Amino acid sequence: MALPEDFLRELRDNSDILDVARSYVDLKRSGSTYSCCCPFHSEGTPSCHFYPDTNSFFCFGCQAGGDVITFIRLIENLDYIDAVRFLAQRANMPMPEEKADGTSALRRRLFEMNRAAGKFWYSQLFSPEGARGMDYLRNRGLTEHTIKHFGLGWAADDYHKLHFYMRSQGFSDLELEQGSLLARYENKIYDKFRNRVMFPIFDTRGNIIGFGGRTLSEDKRVPKYLNSGETVVFRKSDNLFALNYAKNSKAEYFVLCEGYMDVITMHQAGIDSAVASLGTAVTPSHARLLSRMGKKEIILSYDADEAGQKAASRGINLFAQVGIKARVLKIDGAKDPDEFIKKFGGEAFRGLIERSGSAMDFEMDKLTANLDLSAEDGRAAYLKRCVSFLAGITDPIDREVYITKAARLAGVPSETVRYPVNGEISRRKKKSSRDEFRELVRPPQRDSINPDAYKMPREEKAERGIICCIYHNPDKLEYVKKHLEGGFVTPFNESVFSFLAGRIESGATPDISDFNEGFEGAQMGRITAILSDKLLAFSDSALDDYIKIINEHNSSASQKSPAEMTAQELLEWTQKQKEKRK
Repeated sequence: MALPEDFLRELRDNSDILDVARSYVDLKRSGSTYSCCCPFHSEGTPSCHFYPDTNSFFCFGCQAGGDVITFIRLIENLDYIDAVRFLAQRANMPMPEEKADGTSALRRRLFEMNRAAGKFWYSQLFSPEGARGMDYLRNRGLTEHTIKHFGLGWAADDYHKLHFYMRSQGFSDLELEQGSLLARYENKIYDKFRNRVMFPIFDTRGNIIGFGGRTLSEDKRVPKYLNSGETVVFRKSDNLFALNYAKNSKAEYFVLCEGYMDVITMHQAGIDSAVASLGTAVTPSHARLLSRMGKKEIILSYDADEAGQKAASRGINLFAQVGIKARVLKIDGAKDPDEFIKKFGGEAFRGLIERSGSAMDFEMDKLTANLDLSAEDGRAAYLKRCVSFLAGITDPIDREVYITKAARLAGVPSETVRYPVNGEISRRKKKSSRDEFRELVRPPQRDSINPDAYKMPREEKAERGIICCIYHNPDKLEYVKKHLEGGFVTPFNESVFSFLAGRIESGATPDISDFNEGFEGAQMGRITAILSDKLLAFSDSALDDYIKIINEHNSSASQKSPAEMTAQELLEWTQKQKEKRK
């Protein structure tokens, strides 16, 4: 939908990108700009830059970029209109009269649908029909207050219980399928969740975005836990259970665990910073999401089995990449936090948190697995494992501490460990240099945003030059249109040029925010890079060169081969070739 220019200008004036960004990232001044580790991809060195003079940002690592609206679109996973609405609410500005927008309307409809389904299942749990579900939750030690606090519910063992209720509330079968509340098999639709205790999943703004369900069926073929499928408002890899509550905790850490019941039991015991991934391993998106919440540490609380230990190792690496310290909880006497708290109480679990070891200690302890350190071959195997692990520690002080620890445990001098570790570090550096060289000499790769760019790099650069030039010098548009023959070569750049030309011809002053209406988040990053490219020349002679490059390409592309020419055409073509050689 098109929003009034005056409204958007006022919104941008009231939404300083530095103020908005500081709610999510830690900005550091760098000359006239500000920088941080990018919130949209994992990195250790800051490559995301914010430009207060243009109210924009750009990441040189993942190419994300745009204005303050684009930033909110990406970081809150919103479409254009919802991002504008988000900023308008933040700035206490009323939204102008809205026209129907497909994606925004669907998002709002899904939120309404999920809220209605959540209320229905909640009422079912507290009705006689929900007695089985209520008995299960009470047997798991949950109080009525906790059950109400988390909005838990009950889905009856009925194929159409929710289906018919939601129909009565005005929701169509298509909408219910789109919201992953109904499933379809052989052209028949039915309730996706049946005979399950229901756990509503909220986003950080309090909207129900999906559900998890724990079956009470004894049938081993039925999955124990079932989550909503991915929808316009729900992606498992981007959300965490109970983050809507945990983000407000006064604790300086999050406790990340595996299951809904672990989290709920922790919250009931007063450990209100617990969250859980939604049936998936921790992802880079989870790590970035938690890194934006202002906590200093992540306590990883996974099951003690092999799968849990692997998940902990993966989590350690992901959180290190976004600059968050991770510690690992060692649970003795129970298989998970839920069981431990039931056995020993919440205070004992807090003690586990206080005694939790560093991520490095956790990984070092794992290196001794299945080895007899009293035997020579066991110690040798342990030292080989240590060399590979220690070489990956980037901080030299930390590395030295753990070299000493490994040497002490193996009963050898520190130098015996230090020498091969330094050799492995040297080998990895050489390999990294070779890989960088291969990347440099690798043929150009196909670009997902502008797939034709790699075939015509010279022409594509000329197109960017023209776009950048008329953005900064709108009065040059008529000159370009007069002398450019045949249009741009690559479709993406053509669409950017056409959009920009339309804005200028309508009398508007070009602004990077304008492009949000016609382009997606990744495309906005590319457009930002084009409009901010300081290597592109803006002089009249440079503009003529850009136009000439594209015109020559278009002329060559439309030129017949000599075999197809008439005698007159061949004569004219030969004359042109002579003139070119001169």
